Amino acid sequence: MKNHSFTLIELLVVIAVIGMLSSIVLVSMRGAREKARIAKAQSEIRQLVTAMYLYKDIHGELPPIGDNCSACSNPCSSSWTGVIDALINAGLLGQRIDRDPWGNYYCYDDNDNVCCGCCSPLYSMGPNGINDSWFNCPRTAGCPQGICNDDIGIRLPECHPASCPTCY
Repeated sequence: MKNHSFTLIELLVVIAVIGMLSSIVLVSMRGAREKARIAKAQSEIRQLVTAMYLYKDIHGELPPIGDNCSACSNPCSSSWTGVIDALINAGLLGQRIDRDPWGNYYCYDDNDNVCCGCCSPLYSMGPNGINDSWFNCPRTAGCPQGICNDDIGIRLPECHPASCPTCY
């Protein structure tokens, strides 16, 4: 009877092939994880916007009452938690959504009933963690014209289009 076994070279070749396949899978998974984080941020922003509009229907302005600009710093500041507290205290949000999927605070500039008057951006700084929309976007009357670069979010229009055409 012959004893059949693998040679050292055959084992090394199999290990190398398995290593290459696993590295290919890991590289492709990185893109999928980033897409999942982006989708989660978009979903959380939609949930926040719904709660914020319900709050506005009840209280007459976006939360919190007064002014809030977590987006006015880079990175965005923790003053955003005041918005979340207002939504939770009003019973409009079931859980805290303080931070985006990358661990940064969401950015929000409450311009409802204050200086700029009509554009209230709500966004995540995205994968790079840099507040591009506030500091690197074109501006009109002191307000960012949009959500730019890798930032993810929306601008809540809060006025009549004729009084603030840059929001529409």
